[in-house]
Amino acid sequence: MSNFNSADIAAFKDVWVFCEQREGKLMPTDFELISKGRDLANELGVNLCGLLLGGEGIEAAAKELGGYGADKVYVCESPMLSVYNTDAYAKVICDVIEELKPEAFLIGATNIGRDLAPRCAARLHTGLCADCTHLDIDVANYIQFLREASTLDVDGQKW
Repeated sequence: MSNFNSADIAAFKDVWVFCEQREGKLMPTDFELISKGRDLANELGVNLCGLLLGGEGIEAAAKELGGYGADKVYVCESPMLSVYNTDAYAKVICDVIEELKPEAFLIGATNIGRDLAPRCAARLHTGLCADCTHLDIDVANYIQFLREASTLDVDGQKW
């Protein structure tokens, strides 16, 4: 974790959705989040990626996510992930986030999501917006904020 710096916002890209599954079957919240994530990714001009954890046989679920609008689906498959376990899921998710650095990570407000999201946010030293009913990105205000509050070459970026 020594190379991970959550304040280095220039290193982060793409919108991710945690895709919850039970016994290899995707949950209805996944499709809602993929839809909202697609809107956010389009506004930001980045990819929408699903993150799917589970045991053997989750490939079909991963393919299904692509059909609903995910540009990429990252699959973490292990027998230890076949049934939800807070510590195992949080560890895997944080490791993947530290390596691939998504700009935003959406988790549904299910029982699992309410358990998992704050643990990941705390481990990653990042913010958490709980129980959101609407998400939007005001790109113009975001760009102005970055001009004033960061050292990024904002005008050299493609928005």
